[in-house]
Amino acid sequence: MRFGIEFGSYPADLDPTEVCAQVTERAQVAYDNNFEGLFVAQHFLTGPEAAILQSLPLLSYLAGRVPGMYVGTSIFLLPLHHPVMVAEYFSTLDNLSGGKLLFGVGQGYRDSEFNSFGIDKRERRGRLVEGLQVIRKLWTEEAVTFHGDFFHLDKVTCLPKPRQRPCPPILMGADTVKTVAKVPAVADHWIASRRHSKTFLREALPPYKAALDKQGRPFKGLFIFRDLCIADSTREAEERIKAGYERRYQRYQQWGQPGERYDPAFDELKRDRLILGSPAEVVEQVMSYHEEFGTEFMWFMVDWPGMDPRFTLETIQRFGAEVIPQIKRLTPSCPLP
Repeated sequence: MRFGIEFGSYPADLDPTEVCAQVTERAQVAYDNNFEGLFVAQHFLTGPEAAILQSLPLLSYLAGRVPGMYVGTSIFLLPLHHPVMVAEYFSTLDNLSGGKLLFGVGQGYRDSEFNSFGIDKRERRGRLVEGLQVIRKLWTEEAVTFHGDFFHLDKVTCLPKPRQRPCPPILMGADTVKTVAKVPAVADHWIASRRHSKTFLREALPPYKAALDKQGRPFKGLFIFRDLCIADSTREAEERIKAGYERRYQRYQQWGQPGERYDPAFDELKRDRLILGSPAEVVEQVMSYHEEFGTEFMWFMVDWPGMDPRFTLETIQRFGAEVIPQIKRLTPSCPLP
């Protein structure tokens, strides 16, 4: 298995300078402790409750600070961007990172984002599909002509091409069984979200694998991210994470995040989602995902609103030093990405 950490939103009352320093330190600790990937979420206009560092500049910066790590978007809101710009920006990032880009996309769901960009939310699926078609062509062909419902190109060339051949892996987020089954038609891999309970994974994986089979492609394993907190005991980890965990999931419910409900109490929310406890307990929990769902690349949200940042660093350091080596011994090869 391979492992990474995720950078998402943060409380808006934190000084951005301090946030940037924390992100840099967390990336370095992950780099020093056996992690292989750094992932960044994307939203726009998240105030006044939250703020977020945008993915492209942050990943470009981190690629220079911790060379050799995978850098991934989890996820990038493709319908809000023109695919020509996206293709050239991310091709540049793939070269800067030494061919380590994992390009994760999603169609988005927040009305405020689509309204502010002047894009009809009803067009998001069409823009996502066409956008990926354009990007693949620009990354792999020399003189690209494309005429769709939203984008039109005539004999144009994208340079530089990505370092990865034929192009970086394209990952896609999806939050319902129906949309998960559509992923193989347009992307290389499904990203199973940390919001997805094990119940949902059990419902969604069979139609996802069936769709892969219809495309003539084998299931090589699952990309998934989870919520993580490590301490000396499960009780101590829960005490560290509970308030911030509930606060963040309540925000998802307020924003209209599709899929399951995200406003129950902590004891219900954590069930089949949250990985926490002592290093030994966490090893057992991670292996359960690998054995039941074929999880091969797993990354984690490790910081929570109001949580002491020292606990975040402890989780990264202890998982990397005490958990990853044990998992590597139990799962010696990884077919992803």
